[in-house]
Amino acid sequence: MRNSVKILILVALIVVTIVFTLTTGTFKMSLSDIWDLATGQASSKIELVFYKFRMPRLIITLICGAALALSGLILQVVSKNPLSDPGIIGVNAGSGFGVVLFIALVAGNSGVNHLYTLPLMSFIGGLLTVLLVFALSFVGGKFSSNTFILIGIATALGVTGFVYVFTSMFDNTQMDMLNRFFAGNIWGDSWEFVIVTIPYIVIIMIITLFRVREMSMMSLDDDMLTTLGMHVTREKIILIVLAALLSSISVSVAGSISFIGLIAPHIARMMFKIDMKIIFVGTLLIGAFLLSFADFVGKTIAEPLIIPVGIVVSLIGGPYFLYLLFRGKTI
Repeated sequence: MRNSVKILILVALIVVTIVFTLTTGTFKMSLSDIWDLATGQASSKIELVFYKFRMPRLIITLICGAALALSGLILQVVSKNPLSDPGIIGVNAGSGFGVVLFIALVAGNSGVNHLYTLPLMSFIGGLLTVLLVFALSFVGGKFSSNTFILIGIATALGVTGFVYVFTSMFDNTQMDMLNRFFAGNIWGDSWEFVIVTIPYIVIIMIITLFRVREMSMMSLDDDMLTTLGMHVTREKIILIVLAALLSSISVSVAGSISFIGLIAPHIARMMFKIDMKIIFVGTLLIGAFLLSFADFVGKTIAEPLIIPVGIVVSLIGGPYFLYLLFRGKTI
């Protein structure tokens, strides 16, 4: 099957998911209602539900899903290990620690009054964590992908411990906000968060696109890359910073979501083989589909209850992680 056909299939899956997402929920909408919206003939109630509640949440899930997937692809390329994932190597835990500091020191009982501060603190926490993991992953002066994964897991556990130290000082409102974050509940689903975070994510994606050539070369041995004139350590640090940016900004509004960065790049590699440009596009589309589909499942499978999207993704990603382990092709 041609790559163009595969891309069209992924786009079609996303479109179908979008339609189901926009028409299902506590307030039901039909396809005719969507048509009325497009033609400007919809009622005020339908316009309110569509534009104020469903559209911003849909945009967040699509863009953040793509960002988390691209972050995972970058980390897998840098570490040469298909088990690398922002959540597994501690980016989510570090971002969570930044969110905890935000709640404790800045926001008080509200996460909406400081829209610029929350993504910034989340990013700093995620970035510092992943840079620490990266710095500790050099064995004998050479980067070790196995060590990268193991230290990432250990660091995530350690940072999570610090998180729980801070939570002992939280009141019920603050704990509710934190629990929603760690459950992967997309709480930043308003236009304010869309306006503040999405432009940054799109800009970082574009910057990453211009480093696709370097990403495709990362499959070679580091010594060979040095011989070819690449400053390997510098390129890895740049890519890791981009991955941390994508992941930490995404989880600052979408909550702590793991496994998207693990699953999406792996499926993209199986579908598109070795062409990094196509893998790049495929990873974005698969990530957008997975998170939006998980959000759709979470709000419909136990309606009227809403299952946090992070839990739905974990139910899919956990078994997939074990599948990769048992294949015997990784660590």
